[in-house]
Amino acid sequence: MLHLRIHAKLLVAFIIVLLPVLGLLLADLLSDLDRTQQDILDVQFMTAQAVAGQASETLDAAISFGWAVSKDPLLRTLDPEQLDPHLKDLAAQSPLYDSVAVFDAAGVNRGWSNPTVPDEPRLWIGDRPYFQKVLATNAPVISEVLELRRPIRTGLLVSTPIRGADGQPIAVFNVVLRTDLLEQRYVGARLQPGQELFLADQNGRLAFHTGHPELSFEKSNTYARFEPLRAALRGTPSRMAQFTSPLQGDERLGAFVPVPRYPWAVGVTIPTDVAMAPIHERARTRLLAFGCILLLNIVLAAVLARFYSRPVRQLRSASQALGRGEMGRRVYISTGDELEELGTSFNEMAAHLARRQVEVDALRAQAEHQAQQLAAIIASVPDAIFLTTPEGRLVDANPAGLRLLGLGERSELGGSSAGDLLLQEVRHPDGRPMTPAELPIRRALAGETFTDVEVLLRGRDGRDRLLSVHGAPVRDASGRLLFGEVVVRDITRRRKEEQELSRMFERELALSRIGQALVSETELERIARVVIEQSLHALGADGIGLWLADSEREELSMITSHQLTAAAVEGLRRIPFDAPLLTATAAREERIQVVEDVREGGAPARSGWLAREGGYRGMVAIPLHAHERLVGVMSYFTREPRPVSTRALEFHAMVGRLFAVAIEKARLFQELRTALRLREEFMSAAAHELKTPVTSIQTWAELLLNLEVLTPRQQKGLTTIARNTRRISRLVEHLFAAVRMAPGPPKLERQRFDLHALVKEQVEKFARITENPIHIEAVEALFIHAERQLLGEVVAHLLENAVRYSPPGGPVELRAKRVGGEAVVSVHDQGPGIPPERQPHVFEPLYEPLPPGAPGYTGVVYLGLHLSRQIIEAHGGRIWLESHPGEGSTFCFSLPLSPTSAEEDSHTYS
Repeated sequence: MLHLRIHAKLLVAFIIVLLPVLGLLLADLLSDLDRTQQDILDVQFMTAQAVAGQASETLDAAISFGWAVSKDPLLRTLDPEQLDPHLKDLAAQSPLYDSVAVFDAAGVNRGWSNPTVPDEPRLWIGDRPYFQKVLATNAPVISEVLELRRPIRTGLLVSTPIRGADGQPIAVFNVVLRTDLLEQRYVGARLQPGQELFLADQNGRLAFHTGHPELSFEKSNTYARFEPLRAALRGTPSRMAQFTSPLQGDERLGAFVPVPRYPWAVGVTIPTDVAMAPIHERARTRLLAFGCILLLNIVLAAVLARFYSRPVRQLRSASQALGRGEMGRRVYISTGDELEELGTSFNEMAAHLARRQVEVDALRAQAEHQAQQLAAIIASVPDAIFLTTPEGRLVDANPAGLRLLGLGERSELGGSSAGDLLLQEVRHPDGRPMTPAELPIRRALAGETFTDVEVLLRGRDGRDRLLSVHGAPVRDASGRLLFGEVVVRDITRRRKEEQELSRMFERELALSRIGQALVSETELERIARVVIEQSLHALGADGIGLWLADSEREELSMITSHQLTAAAVEGLRRIPFDAPLLTATAAREERIQVVEDVREGGAPARSGWLAREGGYRGMVAIPLHAHERLVGVMSYFTREPRPVSTRALEFHAMVGRLFAVAIEKARLFQELRTALRLREEFMSAAAHELKTPVTSIQTWAELLLNLEVLTPRQQKGLTTIARNTRRISRLVEHLFAAVRMAPGPPKLERQRFDLHALVKEQVEKFARITENPIHIEAVEALFIHAERQLLGEVVAHLLENAVRYSPPGGPVELRAKRVGGEAVVSVHDQGPGIPPERQPHVFEPLYEPLPPGAPGYTGVVYLGLHLSRQIIEAHGGRIWLESHPGEGSTFCFSLPLSPTSAEEDSHTYS
């Protein structure tokens, strides 16, 4: 950092304070410059617009003059003797124009107003473009800037056709406007000092330029390629804050605008130095004033800096004296401001330092006492602490560290190399030796901070101890390395406890996984696969075999294996309980059998062969018990010796019980499935065998009732037979439906239909075969997505149930309505009602809802309600009962409505 005395800093500060003022001044100058430049451009633009408007009026006036004159009948005579004096008088009466003339259709002059030009030979202009254009268009034409022949000068012509009786041009009347006369019209009050004005034709040639009154015809074309002028000719005005004049070659600013209604343009320019001269003068004045202020400020700053730096120098001298221990040194400052207050504060500080020196001496003695206490605390810390120099020499260790190294006193360290002391004893946790760079003490000296680095240390007793090492470099305030520090803790016992806890947790987790997996499985093959998978994970097995036990035949049969050779699997497929195998011993004695190492003996003969065949050394056979019954044996094999503790045996027994329960569950499930299959086969066969004779009896009974003349007793008997055969036929149909739906919900053939229409069909069908009136209440269409036939059966079951339990002639009420997003159908009867204790069972198969002897009890059971529940639930709906004794019963079901608007449903129904 740049070193400056306070005197110089004060001067610099005063100057820096003025920098923002200078910045504001420059910003104001730039803003003024931009504003002035914009104002000048606005003035230029308005001037150019005014001149363009006047030029347009001039051209309009010339065309109007030409039209008026061309209608004179005298001009149509084309007689030079009459036209010359007439045109001379006309030109005299029109001082705005230089001359006028008449040319016939061949381009030969027939009349001329200029007395200075000889009458003969007559001028011919037949080759001029403006003349040809007038004849071609039969309309006035303004020529470009031309160099006139008689006399030679610069000008422009306004040509107007002289039309004959048929309206076609027979001659042309020319009005000549000299550019110097045009220039005189626009120079005057409109131009400010320094401004220059010019008028350009459609080709960019200048008609006049006020800065060059004697502009030659050759130089008048210098602006022809000037883009701002070209843009104005195209009808786009422009302003140029800076450009180089093609004519004068100097820097200018100006505006260029088109002439209204004509392809001409007007330009107004002014030299940049002339336009900006006032602002430059103001800028020089302001900068001069700022320079004077800056000079005065520097003089005042120098005086003030010298005045205020004297007390500072005095304070510096006194401070240095205090640093040397001269506690009686004081300063005397009388400036009447903050510096005087600073001197007073300094004197108070010096007095305070003198008092603090006494206190520091006392604190030093206290710190030495605390250091002794800290040393005692470190000595009592059970963790070993080592300090080494940057060169790797041990310089200090607490008593625990000395004990770890097998030393008695600190003097025995003697600056020994840490590497020499530890290199032969310290290893990685996996037993690999450490290189010198990997030693924790060397890592700390290398500047690394680390925690919980585990190492193995071989003690003097020959036992390995697991150590946790923390290390860090010790540096001074400047960052220089002073020592390398390591703290060592013996974690051998803690690690053993953690490993034991981890094993216990893994076993609990394994039991949880085994339980979850086996509870969800019911197939024996899948359970066997789960046994294999979880045994590999939970028991650490390399090979596994699983056998089912046949206690009557005293034989084991293999159901699955893993990592056993083909010869072993073939030889162990069936194992008698008395076979010389560890698996058979476990089945025979019904307790866990363990061979920790086959090579050390103790294994049955065939088990030894099996181990050698598969390359295994450890063997464990676990009997599987469920409900005090042997259901199988699981044996697993390990490629390394497997010591098994008492706690491990308990875990093995628990795993075996879980496996046994799962196997027993699979066996019971298989038996249940077989029983269900037999029941379904019986019901199907019974329904089939009943259907044919019942149908025959019903047919004959109805035929006899319709054809024979019967006695009342015969009539009553046949009627009873027909009614009961219909009941039996209905029961057979229910049996068929129950058999069809026994494996699970049927595959539905859904369609969208109106539930109200279906309900109405079923009501009409039942109304023909029952005496009970059926009232239906449905006010809106209810479109659902379901299988129509099955839903019709549900409505039929509920109506049949309502009619069965209603008294003769008792009405049945059926309602269908929308509730939220569901269609709800309810069937209410006037029956005796169902007791509350029997209501939960009414949807069970072949259940009579009324107890024997109760009013309305028929003793006939049906499957209709059971089938209705299966159909509704298969459609994603629900069915329920509402009943009170003595008040009848109401059976309801609900189904989701088809996803369509209510308006569309209502429209469809109506």
